[in-house]
Amino acid sequence: MTTIRSSLTRLVRTPVKTVLFFLLLSFTVALVCAGGNLWKLCGDNLQRFEEIFMTIGTVEQTPERTEQEAVWFADKEGFRYYNRSVYGETVSSDVLDFEGAGYLSGPEQRAYYEAQPFDYKLKEDNEGYFQYIVIEASPLEDCVPAGPVKIEVKDVLYSVYQVNTSPIYLCDHNTEHPQKLYADKTYLMALEDGFAHDWDENGSAAIFEYVPMRGPFSTQADVDGNRLPTKMTGNWITEVTPGFYDTKEGQEWLALCEDLEMRTLHFPVTATQDLNLIMAFYTKQAYLAEGELFTQEDYQQGNKVCLVSDGFARRNGLKVGDSLHLALRYANYAASPGRGGAEGNLNAEGEVYKPFEDSDYLIKGIYAVGVGSDGDWGYVLDRNEVFIPTASIKNTNENNIAIYGPMKGYTTAFRIPNGSESMENYKKLWEAQGIDHVEITFYDGGYSKLEGGLKNMQTMSAILLTTGIVSAVCIVVFFCHLFITKQKKQTAIERSLGVTKGQCACSLLAGVLIIALAGSMAGGFAGNLFAVQAVSEMASVETFDTRFSNGEVQLNRERREGEEENPVEEIGYLSKTDWRVSVLGGGLVCLFTVGMAVSGIYRNLKEEPLALLADADR
Repeated sequence: MTTIRSSLTRLVRTPVKTVLFFLLLSFTVALVCAGGNLWKLCGDNLQRFEEIFMTIGTVEQTPERTEQEAVWFADKEGFRYYNRSVYGETVSSDVLDFEGAGYLSGPEQRAYYEAQPFDYKLKEDNEGYFQYIVIEASPLEDCVPAGPVKIEVKDVLYSVYQVNTSPIYLCDHNTEHPQKLYADKTYLMALEDGFAHDWDENGSAAIFEYVPMRGPFSTQADVDGNRLPTKMTGNWITEVTPGFYDTKEGQEWLALCEDLEMRTLHFPVTATQDLNLIMAFYTKQAYLAEGELFTQEDYQQGNKVCLVSDGFARRNGLKVGDSLHLALRYANYAASPGRGGAEGNLNAEGEVYKPFEDSDYLIKGIYAVGVGSDGDWGYVLDRNEVFIPTASIKNTNENNIAIYGPMKGYTTAFRIPNGSESMENYKKLWEAQGIDHVEITFYDGGYSKLEGGLKNMQTMSAILLTTGIVSAVCIVVFFCHLFITKQKKQTAIERSLGVTKGQCACSLLAGVLIIALAGSMAGGFAGNLFAVQAVSEMASVETFDTRFSNGEVQLNRERREGEEENPVEEIGYLSKTDWRVSVLGGGLVCLFTVGMAVSGIYRNLKEEPLALLADADR
């Protein structure tokens, strides 16, 4: 106790040096602990966000030019003009396969498949379908259907709903000079209903007419996207003659009726390598309501599992774990279910597509769709859309490609590692490919902006840590020199008076140890507070949300009337510091201080007292 009291007395006698040593040591420890805590927090946040965020790219072939298309409207007796995109040769998605791209999933040009009807209910009881009909009919008199004319229905080959009235009105509404029809002939017609030819002054429809829809036609393509030749014209009307249905053309019309029967009740099945490549799932507009999403094993091994919409599941009494029968008839590589179907649903030979894949799938999950945007309909999910892993389709669809078209953002996508460096590297490699009329758009959920802020803070934390370490070394060396090395005379006197080496060492070390412990504790506490405050300030500036794309922050989204807001995971910064970092930082500085002190004491005690006195007098 006497030795410790002597050491404390020595510190009291030099208050300026003692206080200065404590303050400077506390400051350097605060720098070390703040820098260490910020470095760890930034690393932890980057690792967390790396797991939460993902970067995808959508690919779209751009038109070579735009042309104006004139469409005739019979009720206005004039043309309306629309801009139509004109594409050049279809660019294959194979151009995305280049060295160094670093894909995590994809690239894929997704197809959606028509699943053959299997007694599933697709709409609510109060919802209807468009009225498509294929009929044999004759006009009541010779006429040109440039406006509504009456035709007598003689036979119905196909109709969504029963045709209860005859005659009905027919108008070749969008043809400026329709062909003449004769009352003594019977015609086979493909028509659709529900169009008002004109409106009266009270806003009521004067006449509801049937208008032509496309007759037997095919847009079948091969695996390279080349359209197969066909003799079918797609004309909506043809004359019925004796033995007509025994001819090739007659068989094609019967095939059209069969296809329409199935098309009315079919539902779309989208095959994908990664659900995150589908924009609705990426933005969390579509989210898991029950069950589980696909795993990497499902994608890689092609497990027969599927996701269905909550509406489809409810209407058909399906739940997770049930079986869903899927008979896939044809593939559409030109559109998404929300955008529309194929132009021609018969194959090039004029026959109905037969299922090429027929199997049962386990319902692994049920998804729901929340509030959507008013953007391109191609990104909107169909109410009955089913999702399956691409690899679960075991048979080739090469003979069942109903249509093939240019890459679109809603059909073609890929995923790459997060970060601006990854995107810039991809852009550089892509530009080197020299592919024209293909546009790539990246979505990273705001990760690049977030990453930039964290890396800036990490750089600041490295500067703080380095400054703290260098300052700590300089301060400790300087004050150990003042408190120990320059106390040679005091040490020599004490040893000459019979004080042992151990007592001398304790006397010198006790004071330094007290200041080191106190300064390390105070500095560690201050550094921890500073780190928490710095991260809190960053978190208060920006709020990130898994719906965000391209770094644009949307703080509020209006809820549409009658629609339920989908649950969204809000992402905040980790701001809780690790006390072990402060303990480690302060402890290391304290140990370094004690080590320097012990080293100086050892050098002092190693020499003889008379030599120390001689050195002290110099």
